[in-house]
Amino acid sequence: MSAFARPNAARRLVTMATMCVSLALVSQPARAQDFATKSAARKLGEEGIVLFEKKQFAEALEKFNLAEQLVPAPTLGLRAARCLVQLGRFVEASERYLEVVRLTMPQNQLTPAFRKAQAEALTEREELLPLIPSLTITVRGPLGKEPKLFVDDEQIPTALLGQKRPIDPGVHEVELRRPDAKVKKKLDVIVKQSAVLELELPPLPAPKAPPPDPRWQTVALVGLGVGAAGTIAFAITGSLALAKQRELAPACPNQQCLPAFHGDVDTYDAFRYSTTAGMVMGVIGFGVGIPLLIIKPRMKATKEAQLPTWNPVVGPNGVSVRGTF
Repeated sequence: MSAFARPNAARRLVTMATMCVSLALVSQPARAQDFATKSAARKLGEEGIVLFEKKQFAEALEKFNLAEQLVPAPTLGLRAARCLVQLGRFVEASERYLEVVRLTMPQNQLTPAFRKAQAEALTEREELLPLIPSLTITVRGPLGKEPKLFVDDEQIPTALLGQKRPIDPGVHEVELRRPDAKVKKKLDVIVKQSAVLELELPPLPAPKAPPPDPRWQTVALVGLGVGAAGTIAFAITGSLALAKQRELAPACPNQQCLPAFHGDVDTYDAFRYSTTAGMVMGVIGFGVGIPLLIIKPRMKATKEAQLPTWNPVVGPNGVSVRGTF
């Protein structure tokens, strides 16, 4: 008789079922399990049968699972699957039935009780499969990167989106998470139903501008430092050059200096050249640093930003800089 049309058992049937479990367990050779283990498994199986008849299916399932861990037997797996059916865990029950059917045992251990349990497991699974509902989850809106799908707080592969997935009857909560948003819905799935649940995600947020490239900021600060150093050098050497010029003016009428003042003239020329060099450094340094600080070049999204390069060029018409930015 299947798990779906089973009359209430009287005490006599309970006793007979208990005897079947006991015989099934005893039939295994003594060398496979020690007597204490078999005795414990038998006791757990008997307790499970009593609990099942009292409709305490969760407690009965626990007993059958423990007994099967001690002494694997199709009879125990079959009763565990029937508990799962009564608890509404149809999907798990179908897999448990299948395990019983596929359980292989040596011929000398495959008793008539075990054969009967496997045959009943196959029949009851075939009756159960049409009752298992399915759920198809569809999504409107962009999934974005790394979406996560949860059914009753259990993560499932997003590859199942749009595909039928077996599910137990009852109320279920479906949640789809995106790094910037999440949607959640509940639905009540009934036996034999092919349910469809649509989730709608909001548009993706506008892409954030890439952060300023710290390397460009370093270049800007270096440029400002060079410009400041050049400006200071320009101011100091320029002041010294003007002072030396005023000192030489009385001794060099018409810019013709006596030989005794040639050393002072060389010093004046050195100050003058240094002043020019400082001015050039200041212009180049500030010319590079200030625009970079204002513009704040940002890191490229697809390709790493390249640092600027430059080379000073000294020619007959002055000093210039060539480079790539």
